[in-house]
Amino acid sequence: MIKRHLLLALAVMVITAMAACSGKGSNDGNSTAGSDDSTLCQFSNIKVEKMFYCLDEERDTLYFDNMITALWPQVINGKPCPRLQQALLRAMTDSAELGTLDQVTDFLLNPASYTEHESDQLVPVQAIHGDDGKLSTSEVRVSMESMTDRLLTYHLSTYAYMAGGAHGIYANNYVTYDLKTHQPVALLDVVADTTLLRAVTLKSIKQTYDYDKDDLILPDDGVLPLPGDFYIQDQVLHVVYQVYEIASYAQGMIDAPIYPYMLKPEEIKRLFTAYGQELTGNNE
Repeated sequence: MIKRHLLLALAVMVITAMAACSGKGSNDGNSTAGSDDSTLCQFSNIKVEKMFYCLDEERDTLYFDNMITALWPQVINGKPCPRLQQALLRAMTDSAELGTLDQVTDFLLNPASYTEHESDQLVPVQAIHGDDGKLSTSEVRVSMESMTDRLLTYHLSTYAYMAGGAHGIYANNYVTYDLKTHQPVALLDVVADTTLLRAVTLKSIKQTYDYDKDDLILPDDGVLPLPGDFYIQDQVLHVVYQVYEIASYAQGMIDAPIYPYMLKPEEIKRLFTAYGQELTGNNE
């Protein structure tokens, strides 16, 4: 129940932050301008922090402190970017295990449907009162990782701590946006052969972390799952697994770069789609 309330509190934070952003004019954000308006990029800085409390079934007070900071895209290369905004918002909700945007919206419209008792309702407060050992926290930071002539990469850093827990949990999610097509890029837009991807990812994990397959936490069938996250940096595909996704908490997040030298020329053509070869510079 406690985890559910923390996620719902974060849902409120997400929508509050987005509302704060939408209320700003595009000229209020930070801008980088070229020689004409066609190269203008505008971003809004968002920072929202809210604290809530609720009563659990034992009538104990539970506190949730939630913060979102974001460099939010308004205009990219002179054009609105609704698909990028939607991809970022979806990544934020997915990172918080909220599932879909519809679920967040449904919570805001029908909060009672997500609570078992009236006393479980989340109530905004200004500060914690009493035992700060009952304070749970969550934080989401949305920042620009890199921007080239072709790709814009956003980094979403999420952290949450449940009061009384041994440690918090974190995630690093990425959203890649094609500045030419004005579309978010999905992993299967880039990768054609997922079997080869799994094989070369295990090779990269061994090279980067010195983990053998037996050091990882894999499904019963022993097949490495496809990653939930990726990004492209310096024309290198990075395969990203979150904490607990394929390894223990102590092993942390797995970031496995797929360098061209790890593949034979014919394997590069097998691994990447024509589009993926273009984005990673392997079509030359």
